[in-house]
Amino acid sequence: MTERALSEDRRLRFAVLAMLYAAQGIPDAMVLIVFPAFLAARGVAPAGIGTFLAIAMLPNAAKLVIGPTVDRWAYLAMGRRKPWIMAGELGIATSFGALALLPDPASQLALFTAGAFCVTLSTAVQDVATDATAMDLIPPHEQGRANGVMWGSKTVGTALFAALGALILDRAGFSAMVAAALAILLGVLAVVVLVRERPGERLLPWTRGNAAQHASGSRPDNVRVIARQLLAALREPGAARLIGLSLVIGVLLGLAGAMAPVMMVQKFSWSPGAYAQFRGTLKLVSGLAGMAVGGWLIDRFGYRTMLLLSLGGIAAANLALALAFTPGVAMAYLVIFECLLVFAFITFFAATMQQCSRAIAATQFSFTMVCGNLTMAAGARLLGPLLALGEERAVATALCGTAFAGAALFLFATPTTATRTPLTLR
Repeated sequence: MTERALSEDRRLRFAVLAMLYAAQGIPDAMVLIVFPAFLAARGVAPAGIGTFLAIAMLPNAAKLVIGPTVDRWAYLAMGRRKPWIMAGELGIATSFGALALLPDPASQLALFTAGAFCVTLSTAVQDVATDATAMDLIPPHEQGRANGVMWGSKTVGTALFAALGALILDRAGFSAMVAAALAILLGVLAVVVLVRERPGERLLPWTRGNAAQHASGSRPDNVRVIARQLLAALREPGAARLIGLSLVIGVLLGLAGAMAPVMMVQKFSWSPGAYAQFRGTLKLVSGLAGMAVGGWLIDRFGYRTMLLLSLGGIAAANLALALAFTPGVAMAYLVIFECLLVFAFITFFAATMQQCSRAIAATQFSFTMVCGNLTMAAGARLLGPLLALGEERAVATALCGTAFAGAALFLFATPTTATRTPLTLR
């Protein structure tokens, strides 16, 4: 495998990128699902858990800085982004190793929160570098199928390790659970070490190899050049629509994610365990569906049609929930919403990757994603006012309108044929 390069080997490219996106699911599962549940079981107050999550997720906003850093600085002899991917994986593994040394994380909440912050920061570096690698190395005709595999892998990785982590935590304790995550991530790092982005590059700094000519010629000279190129790229109609879609998806995620447990646990009296198991199973099934048919559907129908169908379906599902708010309709709604959201995500990611300029891929992609991160928080904050206004029906109506607005962004989009903006919204 050490003689093969991602740019030249389609199967290797798909396999390594799928592995990297699945590996991103491990810290997501730990920080967002397993760690809060662990703190709750140890009697930490909801306010403490909320503070833990708020601080632990702060590094996602740092992608606005990480993106230009990854684009500007690189050890080109090892590839444009491979050293950054390795640094991210090593950072995640080191952070987990430090957490494994905490004798009682719940009683050392400040240290536990700091460790989770470091996990998320390292994950952000790996995430940005992996996204940029995918945009750099995947040909346009493969991006639909590749994004189905990559996003599906991340969803499946999150769902599987959430279940595995909870099992290890219950049977062997916190340190064993974190050590298991550490071992898996070190295995991922070993695979990254053994592959090249392009032929002739070094596997490690002390091995033989040289920078690829393409990689050397496409790196921006300074941060000002990156800023100018980003502004120019964002003026393109396709890029502007995708930023609007990022804002819409963020609201959908934040508001629906906050409403779902309130609706099922408080309104319809599900137990927290039954709800968590149901949502975990949904994520696993929807992730597998995205891997199996998401990319094929994009290749078959195109980005524009897939976005209209998925967002239109989400709007219709929320309208049905607003008109018939019953336990059966609510459960069917969650199934439909989760599956359609995965297809919308895959299409959005594929379209954004194709739209991004290769020279500033990390910067432009990160900027587009951070827009959604901001509205995700805003969407979650809307839950209280909307419930006060008209209970869950008002929330469903707001979600319906948001999804419809996202679909409207692409309703009258026209195909783009310019070579520097290859996105085709057909």
